[in-house]
Amino acid sequence: MRKNIIYLAILLLLLLLSWWVYQQRTSSTLDLEDTTFSIPDTSVVDRIFMADKTGGRVLLEKAGPGQWKVNGQYTARPDAMSALLDALLRMQVKSPVPRPAVDNIRKQLASIGRKVEIYSRGKKLSVLYIGYSTIDSRGTYAIREGAELPYILHVPGTEGYLTPRFFINEEEWRERILLRIHPDSIRSIEARFPDTPGYSYRAELLGPRRFALYDGSGKPISALSNENLTALFGGARQIPVEGYDNHGVMKDSIVEMAPMRHSLNITLRNGQSHQLSFYPKSQLNQLDVVLLGVMPDLDRDYFYYKEGNDFGFIQKRSVPWMYFTLRDLIQANGRSAHSRD
Repeated sequence: MRKNIIYLAILLLLLLLSWWVYQQRTSSTLDLEDTTFSIPDTSVVDRIFMADKTGGRVLLEKAGPGQWKVNGQYTARPDAMSALLDALLRMQVKSPVPRPAVDNIRKQLASIGRKVEIYSRGKKLSVLYIGYSTIDSRGTYAIREGAELPYILHVPGTEGYLTPRFFINEEEWRERILLRIHPDSIRSIEARFPDTPGYSYRAELLGPRRFALYDGSGKPISALSNENLTALFGGARQIPVEGYDNHGVMKDSIVEMAPMRHSLNITLRNGQSHQLSFYPKSQLNQLDVVLLGVMPDLDRDYFYYKEGNDFGFIQKRSVPWMYFTLRDLIQANGRSAHSRD
């Protein structure tokens, strides 16, 4: 009888041990799935949708090898796309969220986390919620959709947290090239300087390195600076900007009220025009300071592109040809004059 009790106890112990092993294996499988955040092959990713609780959203779609579109309208910044795809490829779990903080982090991710949906050929590969950084800024709180526990992510070998790579602002996603124009398609470039009419001009492209130049009143100029005229039409091939501010409070006020520094009208051979206006920018970025002309930003101007209704900032040094005056396009004593702001 005693032996039977011993055998029964051993059998019960074995059953309990088997149940524990089974639970551990099941738990490990779930943990493995919940802790897999990366995409092993990001080359198959062709659509990424991100949104937050404030109503912000952005859709990134692959348009070709290394080319992505933002919200179906603009070209995406290559550097930003590269950083995002790198995060999706290499991010790993650094550690679990400490048990006492789990509930708080889950609530945080639900309220302020950025939802990230990743697709390939219409198939949803993954849905993540990316939160903010840990206190030391070396990890990022995140959770997979449907998972119970949040984790702390990082990219091995790098410093900092991942949240900035998952930004949602459309204007931040746009590439910093406002226009691309083939130089041979340009018929003329006309500049107007309201405060100094003597700086105004109209330049025409007649053929390879062949130009015609007129002053602000339409009088032809014979002594031409071919070097600067070549730079003028060549520069229009690609117009970089520092950033956009189409949804800020400054746009309408600046365009309607601030004194214009000068304007450019680029006319193509097909009759299409691209009109840009430039306004002094304040270092403080405040309207009253701009209107009063106090503390100007010597490195930047506001720009307004009429055809695209785009407003933002431009660095003068990146587009020196845009600041050429008539004097710069006239040959002076066998040498080209240089622009003076």
